[in-house]
Amino acid sequence: MALYRISDLNVEIKTKSPTFAENIRRYEVTYDANPNVTLEMSDDRMIELMEENEGVTADTLELAYMATLFSWAIFDYNGFPMKAVGVESDGESVLIAAPFDETVDLVSMIPGDKAFVYDYPGIRMQDEDYYVFDTPFGVYGDRSVTGKKLKLRSIVFVDRDRFDSLREIEAKDFVPLFMRAVSLNVRQERTKHTLFILERVMHRVKFFGVGDVGDLDFILERV
Repeated sequence: MALYRISDLNVEIKTKSPTFAENIRRYEVTYDANPNVTLEMSDDRMIELMEENEGVTADTLELAYMATLFSWAIFDYNGFPMKAVGVESDGESVLIAAPFDETVDLVSMIPGDKAFVYDYPGIRMQDEDYYVFDTPFGVYGDRSVTGKKLKLRSIVFVDRDRFDSLREIEAKDFVPLFMRAVSLNVRQERTKHTLFILERVMHRVKFFGVGDVGDLDFILERV
């Protein structure tokens, strides 16, 4: 297995997919170190997923599976997963987040020159602040920018049913929105830890809700 530096973690990865191998190539390091995280998909698991997802390519299945494994692992390193696009604004990151029910296609909404990470940002606490890292995971992993790390300034939740215009949201609104945005990548045994992280995030980051991100510059100026 080769070693990669992703989200300030040493990640050992064995991949079968040419697409994923290309996505992670630019993260490879040459030094020797014990891995913080090891990612590997067994042949048996691949066969199971192909049987469960008829018509989906092996490349796509491995991309999604590795992303999920990494999302689970990052909990052990003061992090959490979220369905979001990381947007750079004044040297910091704003996360544009959406529920995992696929009702909002963030990738089509946000210009490529604004985003530095799609799908699976690495979000970790370091020195009492949260930082957003680009990662090669997910089907848009080829769009990531190697080594990008920005302090997390705010999270903007996109929900057409709940918000007409941009507004700051309170804790009672934030909790269900946060859980919807991380729900797919939270295993049952991680629920308590997720709630612990949620409480810490609430005290360090600003939160907003918006119906859409059609005028992204307007949003970034106000969050």
